[in-house]
Amino acid sequence: MNSISQFLTDSLTNFFSHWCIDTMANTGGPANASLDAALENLADISVGHTPSIWPLAWGWWVLILLLLSAIVGIFWIVSRYISKHKFKRRALKAIEKISGNEPQALSTLHAILRSAIIHYFPFDNLTSLQGPVWQELLQVKAKAHKKVDQQCLTHLTQLEASLYTRAPSVTVDDAKNAVYLWITYCLPPSGSALPNAEIVALSNKGDQHV
Repeated sequence: MNSISQFLTDSLTNFFSHWCIDTMANTGGPANASLDAALENLADISVGHTPSIWPLAWGWWVLILLLLSAIVGIFWIVSRYISKHKFKRRALKAIEKISGNEPQALSTLHAILRSAIIHYFPFDNLTSLQGPVWQELLQVKAKAHKKVDQQCLTHLTQLEASLYTRAPSVTVDDAKNAVYLWITYCLPPSGSALPNAEIVALSNKGDQHV
């Protein structure tokens, strides 16, 4: 009797299970179609507008001002450097063009050296310096520059002396090298282009010498 009851129970369970599966299979197509249709009608997701950089935060304005100030400062420094060295470059180019065959080569070299010094030390009395006072001026400004050695200063002394003699004691090449070295390393003066106390003292000594 129990076997018959168990058999009937298992049969009903299997029948009910198959009926549910068949029902879900038959109704799955329309349900899926309705779901797909509903998904197609959904609007696209909006991500909103891209954030704008304006207005800038105050930190960015500070950075921009610092960059502009740096650019202006660099431009001013470069412009001042170019302007300050303009006469020097012209003098050096003029020295390079002088040939040893020119009859007035030594006097031209001395004139270039004197013009360069007067340009960077615009003191009226410097135009009259000559002899020992002139040589002292060259030595004073060359003290801080090892490239302008005693031999170079000796050639400059001989260059000035050649203006007053027919037999110069210095060659054009030596004079060119001495003048080139002195202008290269001693001009323009460091700091202010105005004459310092040493130059003023020498110029006053030159007045007394004259």
